[in-house]
Amino acid sequence: MSPLPEHLQQATRSRTEAAEKHARAALTQLAKAGEPVTFTAVAREAAVSTDFLYKHPELRTLIERHRMKGGHVPGTRPPETGPPSTSAAVRALSARLAQQRQAYQEEVSLLRKALEVAQGENLTLRRRLAQYEAD
Repeated sequence: MSPLPEHLQQATRSRTEAAEKHARAALTQLAKAGEPVTFTAVAREAAVSTDFLYKHPELRTLIERHRMKGGHVPGTRPPETGPPSTSAAVRALSARLAQQRQAYQEEVSLLRKALEVAQGENLTLRRRLAQYEAD
C-alpha cells in the first residue's frame, strides 16, 4: 500500500498537534479549577477521545501524575481497577463477558441436573419395561 501524500500527512500531523494542544489546555484548566483530573474529564473538556489520551505517552503521564496528586475526590467515581492501558470500553465488555460466562455456567449446571434426573427416570422405565417383557 502506498504512503499517504505529503499534504495528507501534514494535515494529520496538524490535527494531532492541535488535539495535543487542546488536551494540555484542558488539563491545565481542570487542575487550576480544582476539578478532578481524569482521562474522561480531560477528553470531554478538550473534545478528544480518551483513546487518544491513553495512547499519547506524555499526556497520559501528565494525567496520571495529576490523578495521583489529587487522589480520589468525594462525589466522583474512584479510579478504575485493572491495567491503566485498558480502555473503558474494554473493561465494560470484559465485565459483561464475565457476567454472561457466569450465567452460562449456571445454566449448564441446571441442565446437567435435569439430564441426570431424566436419565434416572429413563433407567427406571427401562427396568419396568424389562419386567413386563419377561412375564
